[in-house]
Amino acid sequence: MAVRNLDAGRNVKEAILNEINGAKIDVMQLDLSSMPSVRKFASEFQSSNLPLNILINNAGVMATPFMLSHENIELQFATNHLGHFLLTNLLLDTMKLTARESKRERKIVNLSSKGHRMVYGEGNPFDHINDESGYCPRFAYGQSKLANIFMLMSFQGV
Repeated sequence: MAVRNLDAGRNVKEAILNEINGAKIDVMQLDLSSMPSVRKFASEFQSSNLPLNILINNAGVMATPFMLSHENIELQFATNHLGHFLLTNLLLDTMKLTARESKRERKIVNLSSKGHRMVYGEGNPFDHINDESGYCPRFAYGQSKLANIFMLMSFQGV
């Protein structure tokens, strides 16, 4: 499990282990709003030599006031899309190798919502990523979810 808060992640791990005897769970820290954190996580995961058949991108923030990530990117877009995009790209070769060695299909799953329908109405919705003056929390959330849909479409057949 990739978690932002290690203590909370360890508590969830213990709860799962209490319910599922013999479950194998690793907990590693990951903050998807921080690209250095994503790179560090991917490097540590690859160094662990653990297999990776399924990647479930589920982290996100919603309808936050205008804030920038450490890299000066609107927080919802950085967390909900760019973090997932970078993580997926960094782990794709590991997924391909695991699929080849295990002879099992690989899957990338992005959990989402109908939020992709709520985007800025004029022009390209991605022109407004860091525009504080016209910022709308719902539309910013929507553009991050729309970007995830485009990302998954680009991975079709990869």
